[in-house]
Amino acid sequence: MEERRIPKTLEEAYRLRDYASSLPERDFYQDHVYRLRREEYRSRGIRTEISSRRRERQSALEFSREMFFMEVTEIMRRRSGPDRASRDEVRRYTSRLDTHAFLKQLASPHSGAVELYRRNYLELLRAGKSAREAYYLSRVVGLVDESEFRGVLENVRSTGYPKGRLPYAVEKTAIQIRDLPGGMILILLTFFASLFAFVWATGAWDQASPEAIIFIGLGLIAAGGLMLVSAVFIITFIRSINK
Repeated sequence: MEERRIPKTLEEAYRLRDYASSLPERDFYQDHVYRLRREEYRSRGIRTEISSRRRERQSALEFSREMFFMEVTEIMRRRSGPDRASRDEVRRYTSRLDTHAFLKQLASPHSGAVELYRRNYLELLRAGKSAREAYYLSRVVGLVDESEFRGVLENVRSTGYPKGRLPYAVEKTAIQIRDLPGGMILILLTFFASLFAFVWATGAWDQASPEAIIFIGLGLIAAGGLMLVSAVFIITFIRSINK
């Protein structure tokens, strides 16, 4: 019998588990996933020896997460055998979506965010979308009931977008900015900087020489356009709070 590798990192354990050729081998590496995750928690100062009720709840959450990842893996496996880079992308966007869903559920425990986001993501993968597309579409669709989601899914299958191309492009870009560290702060700073530049240019208009008026006019147009774009993203951020 071939000796099995003992993974040293969590990512290595995930990779060996996903490439396992048999169920016992997969279970072997799954145990190492749990072990290495517990070690990571301890290194970050997160308590793992907790009350039995919380331990049972945590185990249930871990199990549901692993089942979700397994279902995603199975859907992608039915396709034309993606390469390692594609598998890494699937894992990255699946993990990102699940983390977002859990944070939403923590903020609003009765929203059912975890279940709804997972439903969105899995159905979009089954519809043939890549992990990246499914991630952004799931975020844009948000927390909708089953009947509304079926209508949205039909639109995605027929047109590629939940409602329209432009609204989707704006919301997707807003999500990409929001996912950046300090993305929301960057947009707010851009808005107020462009507002300040617009007010300053308006005040300097009366005292400007004829040659400077052209440059001030261009500055007004640029500041106004940047302020408008920033305002659109801020409004999109506010609307996406409940998604």
